[in-house]
Amino acid sequence: MTQETLAHCEVCGVVIPNVRLDAVPGARKCVPCQEKQERMPEGMQLVHVQDLLEKEEEEAPVQPVEVQEDRLVAGNWSGGMMDLVMQNGELRNLIRTGNKEKARELLQTMPVEAQAALVVLDEDPEEALSVTGMDAEGNPGYRTEVVAFLPTEMLAGLIAYDPDEKRFNTELIRAMSPDAFKRTVEDTLEPMDNAELRSQVSWEWLQALAALKDANKRAELLRSVDSDILEEALLTRMGHLKLNERAATVEVDGMSVSFSRFWLFSEDAAVGARPSSFIEDPSVGRVVDALWEADPVLLRFVIRGAWERQLDQIKVEEEDGE
Repeated sequence: MTQETLAHCEVCGVVIPNVRLDAVPGARKCVPCQEKQERMPEGMQLVHVQDLLEKEEEEAPVQPVEVQEDRLVAGNWSGGMMDLVMQNGELRNLIRTGNKEKARELLQTMPVEAQAALVVLDEDPEEALSVTGMDAEGNPGYRTEVVAFLPTEMLAGLIAYDPDEKRFNTELIRAMSPDAFKRTVEDTLEPMDNAELRSQVSWEWLQALAALKDANKRAELLRSVDSDILEEALLTRMGHLKLNERAATVEVDGMSVSFSRFWLFSEDAAVGARPSSFIEDPSVGRVVDALWEADPVLLRFVIRGAWERQLDQIKVEEEDGE
């Protein structure tokens, strides 16, 4: 058998020896992988190396638009700055004159990376972004694929359109993929080394998420964020939960047994009162309730984690004070 007929194992990717190919013509697995396959339960298959490569390619993180010298770049795509500025000028003129159909046609026929680049360059990025998902009737909308390529700083600014009033652009949040939401939250927190500031900003992200009416989308985005960040957000709000206080008293074998509120968030708790029922600050209660509605199991886990972290902090502070 010649070198030209070399075959690779479809599972691990190694070259299948000629001796095996001579003995088993058309063999698609090397001997070790074939033996593993034969030991597996009927119906189960080893994961093919090509499947893993394709999965890695599918899950490759989106690279937001950024300026590199005289070009705008997003992943493997790039566009000349001057050309994009001219296209943006044409788009802006169409929007300004109310020619929605032409603006939609111009923008939506471009690659999503180019659409994101024009949004980045536009004097009113929110208005330009609303054209990316505009329908045939001229109703504005945000295209999820374009949102994914927008820089973190721009997304954060567009979401918090009225930061003083804590009002958020929930339509933009709804248009975000879990990866885009996760990236935006993490990137805004990454440069912060002050624990209190990180907790405050994390909490503001939860406020924005809680404002989303779609509970399913709320749950999807909530699950995309690392649980450590969710715990950080609750750290400075745990006092509102007062988990040491008594939640209920029941009779067990003729004895009265009291349960603390913390028990309501334990893994064994089958049900639990909505957190707002015992949170004094209604604004905190609304946020925690919205997250509870989205995924009560996750929120129980996060509340337990935040509570334990707070106790650890208190213990460390007491030890340092001795």
